[in-house]
Amino acid sequence: MERIESEEDTKQTEYSKETIDKLLDFIKKEKNIQQVSSALELSQFEILGLVHDLIDSGVNIIVKEYDDGFHLLNQGDPITKDIGQFKMETDENNEFKFVAIADTRLGSKSQQLSILHDIYRKAQEMGIHNVIVCGNISAGLKPMTDTESNFIDDTQAQIDYIVANYPKYEGIKTYFISGKLDDKHLSQNSINIGKRIAEARPDMIYLGEDACDINLDRVKMQIMSSKLSKTYTASYRTQQTIDAYRSEDKPDILLYGGLLQMEKYNYRDVKCISIPSVCATDKEMKTKRYANTIGAWYVTVKLKDNGKLDTVTAIDSPYYITNKEDYKGPSIIPPNSKKLPDLSNASVQTALKLLKYVRNGMSIDTFMQKFHISYKELQGLLLIWEHCNKNIEVVMDGNEMVFKKNSLKKVSLSKPGMDQLKENEILVVSDTHFGNNHNQLHLVNELYQEAYNRGIQTVLHVGDMTDGNYPNRQENPRLQFLHGFDEQVGYVVDMYPKIDGIDTYYILGSHDETHYKNGQATVDFWLDRCRPDMHFLGQDSGEIVIDKVRYVLDHPGGGSAQSTSYKPQKRIEILESHNKPKVLLIGHYHKSYAFVYRNVQCIQVPALCGKTQFQQKQGLINNMGGYFLKVYSDDKGNIQYLEPEEIVYGPDDIWDEAGKDKKKVKKLEIKHGIYE
Repeated sequence: MERIESEEDTKQTEYSKETIDKLLDFIKKEKNIQQVSSALELSQFEILGLVHDLIDSGVNIIVKEYDDGFHLLNQGDPITKDIGQFKMETDENNEFKFVAIADTRLGSKSQQLSILHDIYRKAQEMGIHNVIVCGNISAGLKPMTDTESNFIDDTQAQIDYIVANYPKYEGIKTYFISGKLDDKHLSQNSINIGKRIAEARPDMIYLGEDACDINLDRVKMQIMSSKLSKTYTASYRTQQTIDAYRSEDKPDILLYGGLLQMEKYNYRDVKCISIPSVCATDKEMKTKRYANTIGAWYVTVKLKDNGKLDTVTAIDSPYYITNKEDYKGPSIIPPNSKKLPDLSNASVQTALKLLKYVRNGMSIDTFMQKFHISYKELQGLLLIWEHCNKNIEVVMDGNEMVFKKNSLKKVSLSKPGMDQLKENEILVVSDTHFGNNHNQLHLVNELYQEAYNRGIQTVLHVGDMTDGNYPNRQENPRLQFLHGFDEQVGYVVDMYPKIDGIDTYYILGSHDETHYKNGQATVDFWLDRCRPDMHFLGQDSGEIVIDKVRYVLDHPGGGSAQSTSYKPQKRIEILESHNKPKVLLIGHYHKSYAFVYRNVQCIQVPALCGKTQFQQKQGLINNMGGYFLKVYSDDKGNIQYLEPEEIVYGPDDIWDEAGKDKKKVKKLEIKHGIYE
């Protein structure tokens, strides 16, 4: 029977941190009140009073009453079950600009703190004040047997390291969610690492576990970090996520981290952007064969006057090389290290002082004699130096053992600013299918008109300019308003946009090739002969070099795949490593998709033709539109930044059966700035 304490006894008592830590650690596994009272040598009333104060302070302790009394369980930092909501404001231009990154994985030997700093420097140069991190800011925890992945494998040590070393730039705030790696600190040590980091860094705002909705007036932007494993097909997880949304739950913009990939596309009216990593390929990625793209997106969301979404423009900034020794840059001795539990600061300082006397090639016997150090003590020094990221090892030199000092490789990971690069903008179109009842010449004209307004000089057409002729398809004649080679090619010669200063470079696709198969009539011969502004690059594929940047135009065969990225991934994988283009443009599939894969900027170009009867029967998607590509390249032809601006047309833009003159379309022709 517990004694009833006096009023004096029940006054609030100050408990030591040691007592509180002991309590929290003891009840990580469920304990009854008698066990806790005995272990802490406190009365049951004191225990419950202390628990009451801890719950009020935010500690997630569960208290339940059973037949044998109260039971206590410390679940650590509270877990947020619902997706958080966060409101942000646009600027005076009704725009919200930010950098999107993910998977910095600080504490991992694969971290790239140098690249992370470079991204923040570029943001500051561009006047961007917001960085959004889509999960996995930390490396998480690895099993004791895994000594290769992390250089810090302790929760508090990773918190301290991130607080001390995460980029801090004047005027920039970092908004971040946790990912499945960060959540390991919560599941294993009951510590919400995001919450602890935000408490210590006012410039870092924690938005919750795994997902958060950012509200910009009437626009919802959801940021998410995948808890599911990465799949081979890049677009599968993002499509799966968007398919699972009910219409009323769909965000306008989805930023998806945790997939280690860089993609941008429109799906079910959701602007989807996959966020790449800022870490090198690690042991787990190699084991699981995960492709890893490194970089950042520089995004501008523009709102209409009514608060709804107007446009989303995004510039991708991939990094092609990493520094495997980047994690060794900042000196750190992990506090509370599992490998060095009894290290004191004095021991570390002594070890670092002794290191100053070590010379490359010095005999270890000479060193031990000079400082009266035993061999066991030398082993301890080597372990401390390793944890302090000092590149010292002992090797055999002839008959004696000597020190070898390995100097860090100096790898410059900083990329030039946009103003230091060549800037070029081109228009890319595909699959116009002229002659089909659903061709949309007015949309082709609209894109060329915009290209002229922007001062663009180069347009690339990725095949199937004409609808061709398939004698084996008996329904073919009634689906076309132009039949045969003469009518279709004559239509292109007469009606294809003609603007002084703009040249169109094109390849031919499978539909164009039917004219040759039927009667050896070549589309390219007559187009090149009759239209000096149109230049043939090849049947099915071709290439062109602009500002030393090599573009390959590809019009494959075969059917489409359910996952948008599957076919283009396969096209990139057949490219030889030494012969990959900087940009791969793919037609034929009538899909719109931009991503970076194997360091190739790939654009799957949509069609400029309405959905045909064949597509309807096969249940195929028909995306309509084009791409304006703004490319920033260096003197060697390497793309440092690329802005894939997707132009999307919907049902309201289609003129059904345009070729039957239900809507008459005039030819777009501009000579010397004068409309004809």
